[in-house]
Amino acid sequence: MSDRIKVAVLGAGIGLSHIEAYAELSDLYEVIYVCDLDPEKAKAGAALAKGARPVSAVADVLSDPSVDLVDICLPPHLHSSMTVAALDAGKHVVCEKPIAGSMVEVHHIAAAAKRAARQVFPVFQY
Repeated sequence: MSDRIKVAVLGAGIGLSHIEAYAELSDLYEVIYVCDLDPEKAKAGAALAKGARPVSAVADVLSDPSVDLVDICLPPHLHSSMTVAALDAGKHVVCEKPIAGSMVEVHHIAAAAKRAARQVFPVFQY
């Protein structure tokens, strides 16, 4: 049994940098999905992490109980709703900035994290 954190990356744009970083830390993380609406982008992203599966549907990622962490690298207007959806599915979340568009959305994320007993890690690379 692996102790590595099983990761799904949503978005194969900036997400490619995230996948490369996880691959460098393969003793700690295992990227098992790369999800992008463009199947070719998902496939290219999955090729960066040994064993990762390319998918085009977020539902495939969220319904898989083996996913521990969802890394959200989607357009900013989707960050809040996808963070809440991932939390509601019982996943921890890494989310690119901005994590939300308003304080109301931040409160929704905080409530979802509390309900799910999961953590949210906003990206801040400085």
